[in-house]
Amino acid sequence: MIRFAINRKTSISMLFLGLSLLGAISYKHLRLELVPDVEFPFLIVQVTSLREVNPEYMERQAIIPLEGVIGTLEGISSMESSAEQRRGTIYVYFNRSVNLEYAYLKLYERVRELIPSLSEEFTVRVVKIDTERLSNMFMRLQVRGSGGLERVRAVVEKYILQELESIDGISHVELTGGREKAVEIIVDNEAAQAYNITPARIRSLIRANTSRKTFVGYAYEKDKHYFVNLKSDYTEVSDLENIVVDPETPVLLKDIATVTFGLKEETSLSRVNGKDAVTLQLVRGANANLIELSHIVRETIERLNRELGYQDIEIVIQNDTAEQMERNIDLIMELALVGGLLAVLVLWFFLRNVHLVLIVLLSIPVSILISFNFFYAFGITLNSLTLVGMVLAVGMLLDNSVVVLENIYRHISLNKDRTAAVIQGTREVWRSILAATLTTITVFLPFVFSSDYLIKTIGRHISVSIISTLLVSLFAALGLIPMITHSMLGRVKQKQGSFNRVSQKNRLVQVYTLFLKSAMRFPARTVAAVVAAFFLSLVLCMALGLDVPREVELKEFNLYVSLPRGSTLEHTDEVVS
Repeated sequence: MIRFAINRKTSISMLFLGLSLLGAISYKHLRLELVPDVEFPFLIVQVTSLREVNPEYMERQAIIPLEGVIGTLEGISSMESSAEQRRGTIYVYFNRSVNLEYAYLKLYERVRELIPSLSEEFTVRVVKIDTERLSNMFMRLQVRGSGGLERVRAVVEKYILQELESIDGISHVELTGGREKAVEIIVDNEAAQAYNITPARIRSLIRANTSRKTFVGYAYEKDKHYFVNLKSDYTEVSDLENIVVDPETPVLLKDIATVTFGLKEETSLSRVNGKDAVTLQLVRGANANLIELSHIVRETIERLNRELGYQDIEIVIQNDTAEQMERNIDLIMELALVGGLLAVLVLWFFLRNVHLVLIVLLSIPVSILISFNFFYAFGITLNSLTLVGMVLAVGMLLDNSVVVLENIYRHISLNKDRTAAVIQGTREVWRSILAATLTTITVFLPFVFSSDYLIKTIGRHISVSIISTLLVSLFAALGLIPMITHSMLGRVKQKQGSFNRVSQKNRLVQVYTLFLKSAMRFPARTVAAVVAAFFLSLVLCMALGLDVPREVELKEFNLYVSLPRGSTLEHTDEVVS
């Protein structure tokens, strides 16, 4: 390999250049996030009731039947359930080896099969807890203005909402605050009782008519044929009024109820600096670059504020995850640059040769760029953990290049032929740097294949970043460094470097020589001293204990107010105001 790298300089150069360009492309497609997504090993089945019921009734009519169906699934380690007047909850814990996506689909299928046998007053849904959805909700906006929430919401729906949803990279925008438009169905109790029609039956009929499909025929294309179904939607109030609620009589909905178009009951309030506000939660797409998307959204908000200023409408950014991420990334990059600068100074102190320093430093960007290919292949995102892993790997990846270059330089300083010096110098140390690199990789490799979901999620990102960077640095040290050294350096005079001209009168060398002679003269004492130092360090480490940072600088804080159960929105507003 070493002789091939020297004789085929163009091929080796194009190989590393191509891999570096491919790494740059992979970097563009990597997803940016503050922390990696965490998937918790449990699912939640939630049951809600339209009316307040006895908890025992909730348990007997909903929780117990659901637990019986859920218990037939494979891979469940335990279940926990609770029942309240309006809500019941079942926590389903799975074994570590279970694929949670597959388990979610199976659980949803079993629950859906049971729903028709439950009472119509119960609504059941399956919830999977992970941080992906939370990380996708990257920005929260508040729109404030005069004229009440209804006016502000109308302006948001007419102008702002479509502008934000049209931005490439935004999946959807969640709108809260103000009173939403809704269709009100006011049931005449006497008429409904006369025909024996309950509100739950009306709700189920409306839902069934909305999701009902009508088969109308086939569509043919070459050797294929497709089923054609029509699905109806309600577009006017009259469509709801003409729903048949009793086919035997027949009875229409308008015969037992009044259908009107109005506003939903207000259940929440939002203010910014004392003004009524509407909240917008922006959700990004799966592959959107968070920082670039945040900059585009900010530009759009500035333009909308200028255009809607005359209507006394202002958009305020309440929270932006990308801003915090950008600060963290800038801090990590700053630390990496400082570390790289210190590495340059140390290399210059020992090498005292610009060409040698540049050759060693070339391995840093090459290794980092090529390692992005591993990130893309393993589905690793760019986050705080991977960036910290790469910063740790930068110091280690220089070791391989320095060892190879120093040994090549030693052979050149002995007035050997340049080609022979490069080949012999690399051959003498390739086993050593291979063993050192593989030893470091072996330490981090178990994190990649760990079965524990938290260790696998957190440790996998750091491990892949370190392992990939070190592997690339190994190939760079054995292929790229010899090739560049052979091209850039001719015969180097012995006085050009400082590897071979350290004075024996140097005080540091004299002290080191004294300790070395003492260690070789008394090996038993040396081993005993090392063992004692190890146990002393172990005792000190155990005495330190574990803790988390307590002093964290916060630029904002949340204030939570708990009121008695049943408090009205008006009373809550008075207390908070």
